[in-house]
Order: sequence, then C-alpha cells, then structure tokens
Amino acid sequence: MTKQRKHAKKSTIKKKRRRMRINAEKHSAVAREKVRIKHDYAPYKVGGHDE
Repeated sequence: MTKQRKHAKKSTIKKKRRRMRINAEKHSAVAREKVRIKHDYAPYKVGGHDE
C-alpha cells in the first residue's frame, strides 16, 4: 500500500470513528427508549381472530 493510500484510509477511519463517537448518545438505550412511541393500543392483532 502506498503512503498516500495508507493516509487516506487512516483519515477515513478517523472520520468514521469521530462521527460514531459524536452520534453515540443518539443510539444509546436511554435515547431509544425516549424516542419509542408507547402505544396504549395494539396496532395489530396477535394470535387468532375473534370475529
């Protein structure tokens, strides 16, 4: 691998890592729990139909 390509690869990995770290709190369990809509009804029936 040439030095140029090595550097490019390194920097893209760095960028990705940085973005992941910045977005980490968005993907945390607490945030997900907040975002999740709590349904007080069943959006679809599970099991047998009672008609």
